[in-house]
Amino acid sequence: KSQILHSTVNMIEYSADNYPPGSLLLLISILESFFSLFKLPQWREYMPFGLGETWLSHETPEPLSKIFPNLLTYSDFLSQTGSKVGPSSLYTFAFETDTTSLGVMTSMDALVTLTLLVLILRKMKRVANPFFSSIGTNIARRTHGDDWVQANDEKIVKFGEYVFRLIYHSALAIYGVLYFKDKPWWHKDQGGTSLVFLDYPNHTIETGMIWYYLVQSAYNVDAFISLLELSVDVKLQGLVNKNTKKFQGPLQFSWSKTARGDFSEMMVHHVITNCLVIGSSHCRFTKIGSMVFMMHDISDVPVDMSKLANFMKWKLATTVCFATLLIVWIITRLLIFPFVIIRSTFYESHLICIHGLVDVRHHLMYVGLFKLLLCAIASLHIWWFFIMGQICVKLVVKGEHHDLSEKKHGESQIIKKKAQ
Repeated sequence: KSQILHSTVNMIEYSADNYPPGSLLLLISILESFFSLFKLPQWREYMPFGLGETWLSHETPEPLSKIFPNLLTYSDFLSQTGSKVGPSSLYTFAFETDTTSLGVMTSMDALVTLTLLVLILRKMKRVANPFFSSIGTNIARRTHGDDWVQANDEKIVKFGEYVFRLIYHSALAIYGVLYFKDKPWWHKDQGGTSLVFLDYPNHTIETGMIWYYLVQSAYNVDAFISLLELSVDVKLQGLVNKNTKKFQGPLQFSWSKTARGDFSEMMVHHVITNCLVIGSSHCRFTKIGSMVFMMHDISDVPVDMSKLANFMKWKLATTVCFATLLIVWIITRLLIFPFVIIRSTFYESHLICIHGLVDVRHHLMYVGLFKLLLCAIASLHIWWFFIMGQICVKLVVKGEHHDLSEKKHGESQIIKKKAQ
């Protein structure tokens, strides 16, 4: 069986050499979709420099969605079971039925649910964050003094945010470990990471996986919105500048007092993450997507703990949390993420073509894009680890503790630890 599999994989790799780059095929597919909106099937004839007869002349396969098995929608569920719309049928559909439309974030059922989850999450944060910030205020009065509290209200706001994030990441990390610890794709002796691609796209999407993805998607969407709210102030302004008398945009953007120091890096991270979340769900790559989620949640726990310990001026706790962070970060984001997860996309992802359901060109077009996004995130992990190295030097050599998110925009948030 192993020899047959190896031979089949070699045939797939060989056939891939007969096609143009996946990025070019993806571009052609996008152009075809765009011009189809205007009913221009002969769009290649209008391309300049003869591109329609050269670079853009390649044929693309049918959309990937055409080969996906149909997922059970809520309306189909009602028809098949003879149930009526109500709490009972909703519960059965959402929490007791596998492989439903809730498992694909781009379906209408999932989009409605995702929107509701984002609204619920934002409401929870509006209630919880001020409560946690009030706790931070009391702690800061004891550790920093009243003058510091009055001059650093934006840091108190961030304290509430860090506590909420710690609770979220801890809860999702625990759930992820308990739910996925027995899944065969995490165990090499049971098939390992090749199982995330074999039998594609006919994978069962269990309810546990569905809600894991929905909650993760809601959090990442909210994190993107919250990053903008926390870091950028938007004000209305006149269309004509009073001083220069020149036209200007109706909106004025500026950094807020609570702007994250690593705003640029986090914005890139959130954009890539949301593209991966929605894209992996739409393309039915939820298994490997869940592996990415787990690595991030586990490593984010010591990040949040380090921030909180630093805020409370617990020197020993900050040192322990930071040391734990470095160890966990290396294991999850610098070892498992690139050398297990990303490696699998490079060396095993072509197994989706093994049963002949998926055209080799699909693999070239879509998996290549996911590889690029995953490698971009891995690059950010290396960059952040470099920053952690600088913080480690200050912590060990100079006795300074530095918030990991405070590095730019004039937010010098270094708390000097004087020897007692």
